[in-house]
Amino acid sequence: MSIFQKTQGLKVVEMMHKFNLYPYFRKLEGTSGNNVVFKGKELVMMGSNNYLGLTHHPEVIKAGQEALAHWGTGCTGSRFLNGNLALHEELEERLAKFLGYESALVFASGFMANQGAISTMTAKNEYVFSDEENHACIIEGCRLTKAEIIVYKHNDMDDLENKLKSVPAESNKLIITDGVFSMTGHIAKLDKIVELAKTYNAQTYVDDAHGLGTIGEGGRGTGSHFGLKADIFMGTFSKSLASQGGVICGNRETIEWIKHTARTFMFSAALSPSNAAIALKALDVLEKNPSLIQSVKENAQYLQKGLNDLGLDTFGTETCIVPVMIGPDQLALTICQQLLELGVFTTPVLYPAVPKGHALIRCSVMASHTKEELDHAIKAFGQMVPMITAAKNQNEKGQTFADLLQAGSNLDGIKL
Repeated sequence: MSIFQKTQGLKVVEMMHKFNLYPYFRKLEGTSGNNVVFKGKELVMMGSNNYLGLTHHPEVIKAGQEALAHWGTGCTGSRFLNGNLALHEELEERLAKFLGYESALVFASGFMANQGAISTMTAKNEYVFSDEENHACIIEGCRLTKAEIIVYKHNDMDDLENKLKSVPAESNKLIITDGVFSMTGHIAKLDKIVELAKTYNAQTYVDDAHGLGTIGEGGRGTGSHFGLKADIFMGTFSKSLASQGGVICGNRETIEWIKHTARTFMFSAALSPSNAAIALKALDVLEKNPSLIQSVKENAQYLQKGLNDLGLDTFGTETCIVPVMIGPDQLALTICQQLLELGVFTTPVLYPAVPKGHALIRCSVMASHTKEELDHAIKAFGQMVPMITAAKNQNEKGQTFADLLQAGSNLDGIKL
């Protein structure tokens, strides 16, 4: 048996392509931030994490160009050896100051930041308590540790407390959570988590990839939203800061430990100079224009109200992530395709990222979106309401697209 035999099993992908429902790797031919060009047609982009709309800000672009000219295209090595630039250290100092921490460490990506920090901060005979809806990079970071991983129900503080009680009181414990959950737009109950951590002698770790730049005072994230700080803060540059990379913040001793033990930092090429400069300039723009936070909040509330007025379920989102409950996987795929035809680019979220029968379409709002663009998206969703309502009434089995294939269903006969 060949190790390549498994690669012949992607029937779901094949069938999505066959019925023109494949929603991934869509080749964009151009972008202005708010809008993208796909198959020669301009669409309103409602699926990007460009929350502050800074990817095309002239000052941000200029900073990247100047860094490219001064530093070259890349560092060609790890920061541990030959790739540590003054630019990296300036970015770390600025982020630590902005977020209120003693020290910070910049990684080449947010995924690598979580993998490196979680795996090196926890060890055998220790415990990590992780929210069941935490992002995949947290889960992968947990898989690399020898600590015992205990998953608690999503944002359920009673369940978290019960599980904290279940381990030895004197043991080392880390509670880790997303700050803003990327599927639902819900905010973690970080105030309660910090309170429980104090009671049960635990430390706290917040992944604020979607909170940095969108909530809290001046966009300082979930901790700021509640007027407190987690022991460890993780953030990314690929969303509000319009760049690439990730950061871990904490006290000086913690960051020094991670710097000298995290394999994803020590043995990876350093963040490119242009990306570091872009993140720095985006931070400048954010600090000088705190009204951006209010703009993205108002736009999200406008979109949410418009969708709710149509009778759509947006999960009570509290942030610029505005999900729309659809139901069956195949319907979410179909609606995503229909929205493309209507001039709106969105992304579907299917099982197993969500429970069976609870597929959704996630919209992400930017500070730069105009009311006309948001109205266009609302109008397009309005045309999908009859299909969504019908599916809600009929979706008792909670079948996924894969279930239909497994059962040998005739997709031509599916009524959507």
